[in-house]
Amino acid sequence: MNCKNRIHRTLLCPILIAAVGLWLPAQAQDTSFPLPPLPPTLGQPAERLAYLLQHYWEQYNFDDTSSTNRRCGEQGFVDFINIMPVADSLLCADAAARYVELALATPEGREQFNSNTIHYLGNRLSPLRNDITYAHLLRQAARYYSRTEHKKTHYANLKRTLAMLDNIDKNQVGDTAADFKFKDSKGKRQRLGNIHSKQVLLMFFDPECYDCLLAKQDMETNPLFANPDLSIVRVQPSQAKRLYYITGTPSFYMLDANRRVLLKDATYEQTVDFLEKTADFHAKDVDKSAGDVGR
Repeated sequence: MNCKNRIHRTLLCPILIAAVGLWLPAQAQDTSFPLPPLPPTLGQPAERLAYLLQHYWEQYNFDDTSSTNRRCGEQGFVDFINIMPVADSLLCADAAARYVELALATPEGREQFNSNTIHYLGNRLSPLRNDITYAHLLRQAARYYSRTEHKKTHYANLKRTLAMLDNIDKNQVGDTAADFKFKDSKGKRQRLGNIHSKQVLLMFFDPECYDCLLAKQDMETNPLFANPDLSIVRVQPSQAKRLYYITGTPSFYMLDANRRVLLKDATYEQTVDFLEKTADFHAKDVDKSAGDVGR
């Protein structure tokens, strides 16, 4: 099932968000996923949110290997990761721990966990990609596997989980991007930290990558990339080895003047969309300032 066909299931998330603020009875929910019934004593939205996340998976059967149950679980996962960012970090960690304990206890649950997390949270084409949510789930999975590392399969899972966690923790949005040395297009050695600009766009490319060539050609004519406040650094992934998480090429990282990450491991289309939105934002700021001066 391709990414677009699977991600259409996110349409049910508003129902769950509504349930957090104005709870609907389980039988009234337009979903086959078995949501936990809400105790009538919980009146505040924060209380309902906490209860929903903490008990979310308790009525789902992780042992059922039928395709119908798997689709139900996938929809449940999509709504679950849509809700998690609404909660605080401690509640997310607790919800992730409860989910992992149930899911990883069965072969079917482990298969679903791996498939859904990679597809929805680890896929840069997914609109649901969220490294913070992914990290919560991976940390709890690592704790689960570390308690059973005497089993050979669990030890292999632990190693894979820790490796993935290490990757997604690199250069998170809001973090200071790792500094590194590289050779520019003229063969001159440079350092990322020595580039002083309001914005820096890191483009990781492969000379033999057709998509990289198309992106480079479009960048040369697209006015969004002609901004004098934007410096573009094109490097091959090998020049930032082990420092940056790159899931495909071309891969783009947008940094601000303080080298703070604004956009991570993005596609060309996602980068253009980011620049269009920020350009529009700055344009509105300029218009507002001009209006204030006029008054």
